[in-house]
Amino acid sequence: MPKAVLSHLLERLLLLPGGPILLIAAGLILWRSRGVAWVALLGLGLLYLASLPATTRLLWAWMAVPPPADPKSARNRAEAIVILGATRYSRAPEYGGRDNLAGLGLERVRYGAWLQRRTGLPILVSGRGWRAPGERSEAAIMADILEHEFHVPVAWEEEQSRSTYENARYSSRLLRQLGIGRILLVTHAYHMPRAREAFEAMGLTVVPAPTVYFQTFSEYAVFDWLPEMRALRRNRLLVHEIVGRWWYRWRYF
Repeated sequence: MPKAVLSHLLERLLLLPGGPILLIAAGLILWRSRGVAWVALLGLGLLYLASLPATTRLLWAWMAVPPPADPKSARNRAEAIVILGATRYSRAPEYGGRDNLAGLGLERVRYGAWLQRRTGLPILVSGRGWRAPGERSEAAIMADILEHEFHVPVAWEEEQSRSTYENARYSSRLLRQLGIGRILLVTHAYHMPRAREAFEAMGLTVVPAPTVYFQTFSEYAVFDWLPEMRALRRNRLLVHEIVGRWWYRWRYF
């Protein structure tokens, strides 16, 4: 089994919500064994915590996400904008079967276009993504949308990377050949700490330009302690980033 496929399989099984579900399943299968009820209760407890907005708040504060970028300052501190690829929408029927971007990718592209209009900096889009034969890379899709829908020029396309580490590796190689060492990095706020570390490890100076903040206010409410599907999704993303940073530090840096 290829390493990339194995890593995605383990991610699905061990992170949210797969890990707690596996614990619950183990408890049910081994119900008559001593102490198995505690395994099931542990799984239920983790699943409950994983679905709370309060957990999102705690994880968000622990990650220390950088504040939003100031376009006026960034214009003097960076030489290019790098937008990282994200989710794709392959063979979209309403677009005539043409490959497109899904929500996360569109959010990054929109913010990158907004920044380009205010800074005038050239854009590099980065990402091959997990695509089937014949499908366009994420970078090609991003460039198409930026140029034809947002009417913002794209200077370069990096179409080899399939992970954040590879985004940094291949983008930095291209930028160094152009004599560029300072970038305005566009990705989601929850993803920025890991992405920033990866690009800085490649020798680039990074000005963070995060988008989509999960927490924009500090007050707790009663509903923060009630399960919510949106919180489950957000907490999975946050746990993925926390584990990803540990993995990158052990594996690459």
